[in-house]
Amino acid sequence: MAASRTKSLWLILAAQALSTIGSSVTTVALAVMVFQRTGSVLHMGGILAASTLPVVVTSFVGGALLDRYPSRTLMVLSDLVRGAMVMALPFAAGASVALVYVVAAMMGIFTSIFNPSQIKLIGDLVPQSELMRANSYLSIARDGAELGGYLVGGVLVATIGYFATFAIDAVSYVLSAVLLMGVPVLRQDAATSSLSQLLSEAPLAMARMWERPVLRTNVLYALLPMAFVMMSTPNAYGLALEVYGRGPQGLAAMEVITSAGWIVGGALAVRINYKGDRNAYTVVCGTVIGLCFLGVGFGGGFWPAVALLTVAAVANVGVVVGSMTLFQEIEPRPDKGRIIALRAGLGQLSGAAGLFLGGVLGNALGINNLYLLAGGASIVLGPIILLPYLRWKRKNPVVAASPGVAQSALIMTESEVP
Repeated sequence: MAASRTKSLWLILAAQALSTIGSSVTTVALAVMVFQRTGSVLHMGGILAASTLPVVVTSFVGGALLDRYPSRTLMVLSDLVRGAMVMALPFAAGASVALVYVVAAMMGIFTSIFNPSQIKLIGDLVPQSELMRANSYLSIARDGAELGGYLVGGVLVATIGYFATFAIDAVSYVLSAVLLMGVPVLRQDAATSSLSQLLSEAPLAMARMWERPVLRTNVLYALLPMAFVMMSTPNAYGLALEVYGRGPQGLAAMEVITSAGWIVGGALAVRINYKGDRNAYTVVCGTVIGLCFLGVGFGGGFWPAVALLTVAAVANVGVVVGSMTLFQEIEPRPDKGRIIALRAGLGQLSGAAGLFLGGVLGNALGINNLYLLAGGASIVLGPIILLPYLRWKRKNPVVAASPGVAQSALIMTESEVP
């Protein structure tokens, strides 16, 4: 059984790498195609938004599907549909730019099904004591493939054009689906509710998640401090191009080095395999990110800024892996898929808000001041969110130490809130 689970995990990791390469190459090819067809950066931003927003909007639908059907089946279906959608992109662009928006939105919908399905599948497949390590391997596969995908995508578009590049992307999704077919469908309790009933009950997942101090703390951290962290992303480009005037070469160097930080972060997480409190781990890692941003904001040169952003990328892996593991450790329950999908959707919502506000505030305050704001806010908000949870945990040590306890035992009463 252990050997079978190990083989299944490696198949999932390989499928993740192929799927991520496809997504990264698609992003490059899509940018070139849209700009050549329209000459508009605005359209590119709109299409990226069209592919992102469904991840938020359809998180309830994806969660209901996940509670009704096997995770592996949903992942295979999502890969096959995304492969078909990638092949449709150049034809859609030839007919109408509006169709590109539709295709991009469809890809976003199936991404919102694939991602939580993968999280749940690994949670069901891997023993709880090894979840942090498994998620760290997943981070390495995803981030390494993303870096490679961007590099390969640029080469492919330059040498063979975007049409052939989209065809290669589609093949990567199909190969990912083939690998996932090698993962056995795990035994699960038969679903007694219809899909329509699960969908109607989906909003209750938010209330059930909010009742749990351990889950509520993580959600609040994703919605507030991590939104400030995401504000840095659009300003990183300006840091290289505007603040330090390093041009495209400097920007490329910064992207490659900081992407390597994500891979190093995954490798470190594998080695550490932290088994303590997930929320505390997440906040500590987020505080390290905030300190790095303060250093960037105060200025000290281009390469020191790149070094600090690389350390922040390493710490960011801890936030992602810690949060993912926390939700995988929820005891088996009929609405687990909806809870995981909702958490993923809220994280996407926070990230989208951070990206938008980062662009607005970076333009209004200046890039260095934006980094000071993002770093300071993430450092201050983290403990404010964590301390009530630690108080509750200290008052309820038995409940806090048992991930499979009854729902009612995890409700924080008004008397327990400081």
